[in-house]
Amino acid sequence: MIFEYFLFALIAFLFGYFVGKRLGRQEGREEGEALAPLILREQSYIQGYCVLCKAVRSFSSEKGG
Repeated sequence: MIFEYFLFALIAFLFGYFVGKRLGRQEGREEGEALAPLILREQSYIQGYCVLCKAVRSFSSEKGG
């Protein structure tokens, strides 16, 4: 009887672990896809050139808002 409870708890734990891992990976991928363009723009602005194609571009900070 105790073995059956232990086995059920183990199966439930493993099921929850794998479902949570899959959902977490999916969320992380979506977040990464959303943030990647922003990170690339930020790096390009800081370095003064496009980090993808290495084209130099002048960023004007005189357009204040």
